[in-house]
Amino acid sequence: MGGKNKRDAERIPEKVMCMDIVRGDGKLLEKIDLAPANVHQEVLQNVAIIIDTWENTCPMLRALGIPAQLIGRPLPVVKNIMVGQLYDQIEQYEPRAILGDITFEENAFTGKLIPIIEIQGVQTVEDD
Repeated sequence: MGGKNKRDAERIPEKVMCMDIVRGDGKLLEKIDLAPANVHQEVLQNVAIIIDTWENTCPMLRALGIPAQLIGRPLPVVKNIMVGQLYDQIEQYEPRAILGDITFEENAFTGKLIPIIEIQGVQTVEDD
């Protein structure tokens, strides 16, 4: 085996290779741009909206967001559930985002949990 490991760069086209971090603390949504300059900014803003929305709070799109049933549950349980939920939500509502790792910044004293999502790039999705 002794060969080199395949890097993500070999799997993802060169034009989409850039790493962005989206934090679920609402900072990215302080100034929502209704006409982003490019697709990359549009995707980042959409991911930020997905991770900062609670389920059943968006009219006409009730399934969008994180389930509110997670409030008050132990942090290790919430983190495990949220990882799966975030991957599913982003895959469903923003398929152009190439996801990397999902980590959390947590404060056990206050119970605050902030998801941190690595976006490896943005791909174009062609309509059929």
